[in-house]
Amino acid sequence: MTEKKVVREGQGTFAQLYDVQEELSRRTVKPLGRPPKKVQRKPTTVHLTKTEMRNLNKLHLLVSEQFTVNRSELVGVAIDVLTLLVEGKGKNSIESAQNRDIEAFRKIVSDFIKS
Repeated sequence: MTEKKVVREGQGTFAQLYDVQEELSRRTVKPLGRPPKKVQRKPTTVHLTKTEMRNLNKLHLLVSEQFTVNRSELVGVAIDVLTLLVEGKGKNSIESAQNRDIEAFRKIVSDFIKS
């Protein structure tokens, strides 16, 4: 005697039902850890003097009291601001500067900010 199996529409095997349940449970699981930053940063090495490191730490403490920020984001902001300053005001001043070293550049940028 052979048994007749009635296949109902919408009925699946246990493996198919298990796969559906696994997929549903994966959707509801929240990712662990900190959410990724909006801007992905490429790691690089920056060599700072003790004074520069102290100033970066001081700036980080001041700004982090207002909102969450890390040091690399502060360095990124500083680079953006310095670029805007040089492109806007200082391109001619830098080209006409007689000294071609970092201290002369620092003085020119300080003069921009003071004026």
